[in-house]
Amino acid sequence: MTPAPQHRFLLLDGMRGVAALGVLAFHVTVSATSDFQQLASFYLFVDFFFVLSGFVLWPSMPQHSKQLGRTSGLFILKRVFRFWPLAITSLIVALIAIDWERNVLVAKDNFNAPYGSLAGLSADERVHILVIAFLLLQVLLASAIAINVPLWSLSAEWIANVIYAPLTAVKWGMGIILAIIAGYVMLWYGLTSDASFIEYSGPIRGFEAVGRAFLGFGLGLLLRKYLTQLSRFRNWWMLVISVGLVVSLFFIEDAWHWDSYRYNITYFAAPIFALLILQLTQFEVTPGTRKAKVLSFMGVYSFGVYVFHQPLIQWTNIVLGTPSGAYPPGKWVYFFLVESVSITIVSILFTLIARTLVEAPLQRIGKRLIQKASSKLSA
Repeated sequence: MTPAPQHRFLLLDGMRGVAALGVLAFHVTVSATSDFQQLASFYLFVDFFFVLSGFVLWPSMPQHSKQLGRTSGLFILKRVFRFWPLAITSLIVALIAIDWERNVLVAKDNFNAPYGSLAGLSADERVHILVIAFLLLQVLLASAIAINVPLWSLSAEWIANVIYAPLTAVKWGMGIILAIIAGYVMLWYGLTSDASFIEYSGPIRGFEAVGRAFLGFGLGLLLRKYLTQLSRFRNWWMLVISVGLVVSLFFIEDAWHWDSYRYNITYFAAPIFALLILQLTQFEVTPGTRKAKVLSFMGVYSFGVYVFHQPLIQWTNIVLGTPSGAYPPGKWVYFFLVESVSITIVSILFTLIARTLVEAPLQRIGKRLIQKASSKLSA
């Protein structure tokens, strides 16, 4: 099997932006109301990110056993400089915001530490949590996740990237298939053994988190690997079915209670999103057009919106005094629209600044390192 050609699916760039806004909507919702459970099910867009990541990264993955160690190392190095700069910057922003929130609360004689605060912990505990967080190993420690919750998925994906790198070179996709099976096993084990944590915070740590990443990332890899063969299943009626299945995810997630446990829907989310992505690949967008520019913008800034939005939401709710609790529908809709739009705009501004001051310089360094590593590989 020859590597899939490098190709930019601009419509999927736009979908990446839609998914980021969906996760933002989820966090705005759960921070303010127990109603509107369809929006509270938008956390499932993270599974879309896992599948899309595998789909997009397949051409960069090691695909031959020759010099497998070096090609795997080169791929991992590229991943470090791809998402580490913005992720680390967002952690710093989150820590500053949390400290600000605590000062505001104390000034109001409220001595409850804000979510994610390290106040009251020993120096050793704080160092341990921060090291785990900055190494993007959040899924191993719940208190590290709390600093900036959305980074759990980057942590899980980072682990999946490292494990999958040599497996993609196994013939006939068997390494990927075995890893997908392992993902299902980990997800099952996590959902059944970590229920008390999940009921409060969701399936975002440990085996359930890594299992979701393994499952989605692997399906995305297989989809791109065999895209040519699977293209025969792309048509309008399959597109309608895939869209219907995706929409159904957000309506049945809260209604299904297998053994009174709702998160079993994560077993199905990644395959359904994989089907949707397959159908969307049939649509080409002409580069350079206005539509292409909008879709590209959504893709470029989706990552920044994803990593910055939660610290900004929490800061807004505490420092600016956003009311919480059950709203009348009209009041809640107004709050939801204002906060969602405001946080999106500010997240984009933060991303622009971070890309200019942090990401661009670090990626220039990374580009030189990658070029050196590539030259040794081809020598």
